[in-house]
Amino acid sequence: MGITLLASILMIGLLSGCSMFQAGSDRGGKVKLIAATQLDSKSAFAEGFREFKKVVEKESDGTVTVEVHTNGDLGGNEDELVQNLQSGSVDLVVASPGFMAQAVKEVDFFALPYLFESRDHWKKAVDGEVGHTVTKMVEQKTDFKILGYWSAGVRNYYGFQPIEEPEDLKGIKIRSQDSPTVRDAWKALGAQPTSVAWNEMYQALQNQVVDAAENDFTNIYQASHHETAKYISLTQHDYTTRLFFTSQQTFDALDEKQQQAFMKAAKAATEAARKADDQLAEESKQKLKKAGVKINKVDTQPFVEKTEPVREKAVQQLGMEALYQKVQELK
Repeated sequence: MGITLLASILMIGLLSGCSMFQAGSDRGGKVKLIAATQLDSKSAFAEGFREFKKVVEKESDGTVTVEVHTNGDLGGNEDELVQNLQSGSVDLVVASPGFMAQAVKEVDFFALPYLFESRDHWKKAVDGEVGHTVTKMVEQKTDFKILGYWSAGVRNYYGFQPIEEPEDLKGIKIRSQDSPTVRDAWKALGAQPTSVAWNEMYQALQNQVVDAAENDFTNIYQASHHETAKYISLTQHDYTTRLFFTSQQTFDALDEKQQQAFMKAAKAATEAARKADDQLAEESKQKLKKAGVKINKVDTQPFVEKTEPVREKAVQQLGMEALYQKVQELK
């Protein structure tokens, strides 16, 4: 199911003023929850789900149990997983801002390149007023309940040659995320952004359909892209944000004690997923180096300056000027 159809499903729910699927009238009792990710069982998302399962089952005295599904068993990509959460066949998912932005455009704020300058800066924002504000926006406009902000590493440039300054990107065909703001940012840097499905990227690099791409250490290593694109330049243009959420319907079906256990588990899961994400990133970085990949540092300031007009335009279109200023003050 594509994003366009997903947007239609979400809009019907919004226009009706309630969730498309009503929760049962009985609260409490035995409850089985389904957590699902398209990533493998060793991923940070899977680790977060396992921690959620452990904590919620203990704190609820076993009245809430959790099945964890990985490797795309219940949806091979994020839009399928979000659709399944809407239908009630899945209860817990993690997705990137782009899939939520179909219903709540403001969430795309988190996809802005160079919005954050470090992991600590990111944490201050998503765990503080900025994150709380976006959560309220989502929960007011949808049937989603945000449980925490997770990450998927720090995205960097990688390709057949290293880059050190924006001028090195001139004419480079780069596979980028399918977001107008992200594409505009790469254009501002002189590159030629293009869309390639993730599962087709290895072949695209091998056949030089594209010259480069951008992603985090873990994804680069696990997808074996380093076998053809042997240079990673630390542009650090995206300290990624992923949303961990359920449906309000699922949460409302729990009794008070179960809800308390649920929220305690959500907090523990968020901490575990973030820790696992950092560990995987470092392990993958070392494996990439061992495999002969050349990783070079980059002075990111010229990249930040050249993409500032793109951020300013996007922030204005999203109506997020005040929140953007708040993010700047947290540096």
